[in-house]
Amino acid sequence: MASNEAQSWNRGRYWGATVVLAALLVISGLLVLRNATSATQISNELHMPIFLGTYILPVAQIMAAAIILWPKFPTLRTFAYAWAHFYFAIELLLVANAKDWILTAFSVVKIVVWALAFWWDRDRIKRKVTDGRSESAVR
Repeated sequence: MASNEAQSWNRGRYWGATVVLAALLVISGLLVLRNATSATQISNELHMPIFLGTYILPVAQIMAAAIILWPKFPTLRTFAYAWAHFYFAIELLLVANAKDWILTAFSVVKIVVWALAFWWDRDRIKRKVTDGRSESAVR
């Protein structure tokens, strides 16, 4: 594989996984904002404030998707990936505890997509961080 083909393949798989991850985050957040009955029920079962599950978490998902797609701030992007992983892991625990095996399988797929997106983005984040440090050292 030529260098140009390898670079194109790397860029394609990165953007493919990243777009799917962002779509999962946005769609999930919008579904909860549109119909919050299940989020309200889960919030009540976990004894947590209802506004947290019905407003804060869905808005945070949408913001995380926007941050992941925006390559300007690599450190913030790393935290968005961490937040998405935390959210998906908690979601996996909840649906596995409810013994809903279809949603459990879908949650596992979300974590795999997250892992691939982060794995293929880690070099870009590292490069941005080191480039930012070298630019500040020049100043």
